[in-house]
Formats: sequence, structure tokens, C-alpha cells
Amino acid sequence: MSRLPPDSQSHPGLLLDKWHDPWPVPPQPLPRGASKEQKERHRTAKREFDEFARSQLERVTKAFRDQALLDGVRQRFERAVATLPGRRWKRRTSESLTLHLSRAGSFENSGICLHPIYGFAYLPGTGLKGMARSYARNVARAPDADIEAVFGKDTTKEESGAAGGVIFFDALPVQWPKLTIDIVNNHHRQYYEGGGAPEDWEDPVPVNFLSVAPDTEFEFSVASRHRSDDSGRLLELAQAWIDGALAWLGAGAKTNAGYGRFSTGAALEAGSNRRVFTATLTFVSPAFLAGALQGKDDCALRPATLRGLLRSWWRTLHAGFLPLAKLRDLEGELWGTTVTDGAISLHVEPASAAKLKQFDFNKPRGADAVPGRFYLAYGMEGNPRQQKPARWYVEPGAQWKLTIIARPAATWSGETVLDQAVMALWLLSEYGGIGAKCRRGFGSFELSEPSLPLPTSKEVLARAASVRSGYQYNASMVESPPLNYMVFGVLPLKSRDVWSAIDQLGAAYRSFTSSEKRKSEKLALGLPRNIGRRGSDQRAIEHPAGRSSCSIKSPSLSTGPLRSSFAHSGRSW
Repeated sequence: MSRLPPDSQSHPGLLLDKWHDPWPVPPQPLPRGASKEQKERHRTAKREFDEFARSQLERVTKAFRDQALLDGVRQRFERAVATLPGRRWKRRTSESLTLHLSRAGSFENSGICLHPIYGFAYLPGTGLKGMARSYARNVARAPDADIEAVFGKDTTKEESGAAGGVIFFDALPVQWPKLTIDIVNNHHRQYYEGGGAPEDWEDPVPVNFLSVAPDTEFEFSVASRHRSDDSGRLLELAQAWIDGALAWLGAGAKTNAGYGRFSTGAALEAGSNRRVFTATLTFVSPAFLAGALQGKDDCALRPATLRGLLRSWWRTLHAGFLPLAKLRDLEGELWGTTVTDGAISLHVEPASAAKLKQFDFNKPRGADAVPGRFYLAYGMEGNPRQQKPARWYVEPGAQWKLTIIARPAATWSGETVLDQAVMALWLLSEYGGIGAKCRRGFGSFELSEPSLPLPTSKEVLARAASVRSGYQYNASMVESPPLNYMVFGVLPLKSRDVWSAIDQLGAAYRSFTSSEKRKSEKLALGLPRNIGRRGSDQRAIEHPAGRSSCSIKSPSLSTGPLRSSFAHSGRSW
């Protein structure tokens, strides 16, 4: 067998599909009464198996890249396209981009569209034509005659079909695209597969996949199939519809979670059935934001993370009032399933440069001297002995602009769909946070410059009840009867400095857990692990995640002290 070239000289597609290492053998369950050595070997085998896919995808990100080769490909392509009357223009991604995730391969849902000969990521012309047609028909509501003139006649009979007047070419990158490793976590697999209610202490199922880094520029090209007096107008329509699709629908996979968005300046046309909400999101406490690699380059607000949190808060708002099957169906309409896409999509882009720092792991010795921040952020300080670096965080003041796009669902209008998303956003902003340790005051944020008035707590509960009024309520059909599931409390924080406020909050947490040691009340704040009961065959305590969350807010950053808002849920799902 011939020796393979190093990764830096290998074709990315071959590394992904052919040249990766053999999959390790999955670890078998430990026998009862396993020795300490057997347990250690099992942990090592499980860790190697869990990290195998990511380690192989890292090899792909370091594969062959040759800008001179790409420049030559683009020059030959431009000479060929120049023989036809057409248009060429450039657009830049504002979010990560991923395509062909589910194509056949060795790694589940980890494919990506790479040029079969040269290996760089690109956008196939067939996909661009399809998304432009979808935008023209479903968003721009263009006349059928214009759609047929540009894209051709859509028919099931081949002999009656006709080609459109515009040719859609592949979109090639201007610079060789940088591939990064991304991650998606299914926290409630049993619930989404039709099982019981989701709970916060379930083990997530992480799946790593490849994506193109944001701020990557692509060049788009269209040309007239036939020269005619109408060619110029058709080309203009084709470009406008591609730009509209790139800005509002997104290219590739996971577009509802914000992937595949481009900065084009295009606006929704009049008569569109989309409803839009915009706001600026400003962090008021440090936020541990991270993707698959949990490093400095990963420390940014991911729209997929924000969307997952909004989905969770929406479910909390309606849980206990609907049968579980009905709750799951409505959730799928709004937020999507593995079969159909949802009616809500997000777009997130930085509004200011974020300042990043690593969490200081040099905490003082002695229980009385340890600031409350280390109690709340346990595990974020890293461990130099284990070569575990401290986690990066975004400093307060970082801003992102959020756009929520809603379309009509099967049973709800576009206005109602948008209202559901805005209510979830308000709950997340007022009583939750984003990122690791978000239930302990980290990742708290405020909303400003909303395009629609934000609701109050009473309005949120009233609107939620109004939406549910269309569904017959029968207590015997609901797995858990409605509870007083939203109990709010406010703890005034004396300091205007956010770290001092976190220290005060941490001291309050620590005092409560110490006074409620071995009491069930402590479960509200969560536990680090499942804790069994000695001398009893009862099940282990099943509430390690807790049922409360805390968000640091500021009534007036310039004049008033900070405050901490608590939300306690009678049932977390």
C-alpha cells in the first residue's frame, strides 16, 4: 500500500471520504463490579470514540489550500462566462455556511460541498437556482410569467417542459474558504422521537460537522440563454432574487438557525408574507460563548445557540397546559423538526467588536477568601495540571443585531408566529442568559431598539393563554397539570461593577446551599451530579440541572445599581 501524503498536501474531499483513520471499536458496557483499572480503560476508550469524528474533521480543516490554483480556476471560468451576455457580482457571508450535510459519507450529517477536482467549498448553480425560485414565488410573490421566463416551465411531463431564459452558474469563492468545525447538540432526543417530556438533566448528543467560516466572499454569475430585448430585465430579476434568497432564506443547510446568510442590503418586497422583528442585544454580564472547539475563535454568539434557547423558553411557557403530543406538534410548526423546517428563522450579526478574555483561574486559597464568581463559574477557570485551559468569555458591552423572520405556520398566521418568538425572546432576556453558566447570571443581556414594542410579564402570560384557548383543555389528557410555573424574585445588588455584583450573587447562592444542605429545597439550584440515597433502593435524585435561572439586569447602567432576576419553574420542561 502506498504511503499517503501529509494532510497539508491532501485533497480535503479525500480526507473526508477516503483517507480518514479507521473508526475505533465502540466501548462495551462495563460489567458489574468492574475494577478501577477497567473503569479507567473504559473512560479512555469512550473518550477516544466520542472525539474521533472531531479529530478527523480537524484534519480536513488543515488540508490542501492553494490560492494560486483557485485564481487560475476563476480566470478560466470568467473567460468562459464572458462569451455570453450576463452579470457577475460578489457577496460576503455574514454567518457560517454549510452545504450537503446529509450526503453519503463515513460521518453522520458531516458532509460539505467541496469541489470534486480542486477541493474548495462552493455553491452549486442548481442550488442557487432553486433558492432563487423559492424566494421569487414564496417571498417576493413575483408574477408567474416572470418566474417562468427566468426559470423555465415547471411540468411533470418532459415533452411539455421548457428551459428558462437565464443560466445560473456555480458561485466560486474569491479566497480559498476556511473550513471550521461546528457542533449541534440534541438535548432532548427522547422527547423529539415521541417519548416523554424533556428534562434539563438529559445527556446531549453532540454531532460535529464542517462549515465555511463567516466573512467569506463568493462571486455569483448569471447569463442569458438567448439574446432578446427582454434579456436585460430577466438578468436583473435573477440577480435580485438570488440576493433576496441569500439575505432572507440563506444558502445551504440549517438556514433557519442562521447559517448561510449573506450581506446583500436586500429588503423584503412589499406584499411579502414574512414578518420581521429586529433588536440590538447587549451583554450586561460576562458570557461564556463557545462552539465545538471552545477556544478564543469560537467565542461568539451563534444563532443556533440563541434559537435553541428561544425554543426552550417557548416550550416552558406552554408546558403543562397542553397534552405532550400537541405541545410537540406546535413546537415543530414553529421551530422545525428533522422532517420539516420551522416557521421561525434567525439572523445574528455583530454590532460592535467583542472584547474577549480568559477566566482567571488564580483564585485565592481559603473558603472565606474565594469570591462568589468562582462558585457560580465553577469549572470555567480551567486546570493547568490537566492542561485544561480556562474558558474564554465575552466582556459586558458586546452587541449583536438580531433579526427574527417569521412566516405563516400550518395553524398560525405570520403575526402570531412572530409574537410567539418575541415572547420567548423577552423571557430569555428578562430571566435567562446565553452560554455556559447562563442560569447563574453569566450571559445576561438586554434588548434595545426593538422594531416592535416588547411585552410585559402579564402580557406574555395573557398572550400565551389566548393562543392556547383554541385547543380544548382536559386535565386528564395532560401529563402534568398546569402549575404556577413562573415565580419571579428580585435580589438588589449593591455594586454597579458587574464582577462585584456576581461575587455578591455567588455569596448568596453559597449561603443558601450551605443552609439547605441535604434538603430537597437545594434541588432548585441544581446539583453537580446524580446523587443516590444510601441504604435505599429508591432512584437517584433526578434533578442535577435545577429548575431556576438567574439573569443580571440593569435598570439604569449610569445611575442605578444592578439587580438579579430569578425565575423558578414548577416544571422545567
